[in-house]
Amino acid sequence: MIDDYARWADTDTEKSSVVELIGYEPYPGAIHGEPVGALQFRATMQPTPNEGPHVACFESQFDFWGVATEEPGEWSDDTAVAHDIACPPDAKRIPPPVDTRLVDVVPDGAEALVVEVLTNAPSAASADDIVAEIVKRMPQPTGEREVAFDPEATVVDGDIGFAMGDGDDCLLVKRDVVGVQVLQVPKILLQPGELGCAAGTALQPGDQLRSPH
Repeated sequence: MIDDYARWADTDTEKSSVVELIGYEPYPGAIHGEPVGALQFRATMQPTPNEGPHVACFESQFDFWGVATEEPGEWSDDTAVAHDIACPPDAKRIPPPVDTRLVDVVPDGAEALVVEVLTNAPSAASADDIVAEIVKRMPQPTGEREVAFDPEATVVDGDIGFAMGDGDDCLLVKRDVVGVQVLQVPKILLQPGELGCAAGTALQPGDQLRSPH
């Protein structure tokens, strides 16, 4: 997670000539609630045109919620947020760690493809048959590091349920005696611990797919 904070800090300061990211340090083995690492910064200020620049360095620790302080949420106190450190003699702006993680997405065109496949699927088609056909024809994502979510399907008494995605981006489609329907389900029901973005969710009765609020 400290890598994410380093990337965000770099983005926020990339056009700044005052504050620069000069280092980051992960804390391996940190548990939830503890700081996950620290970022080091250099600040360069010139109070007046006749004075030389004043350079100072500081470090901030970060946890799951943001800057870590002894008293949670004590972000209005500068000394709690930023701790003075000696400026390393070779201090300079550094690039943040490169993000190599894959980004799962529902690709553009996936919905139309799934509707077509479910519409044309023979009555004897298995869940594996449906998934294989969709995977074979799945549009390729175009964004950097993007890959398509793994799709899943289920067949129950001739009805087909399909899902791909997660609680934030979920494509749910079903085919029953009425036909093929793309379902719009409240996000709260798609989160872990709820119904989830799952093929079985698509086959739930309609009253189970309404917002609980």
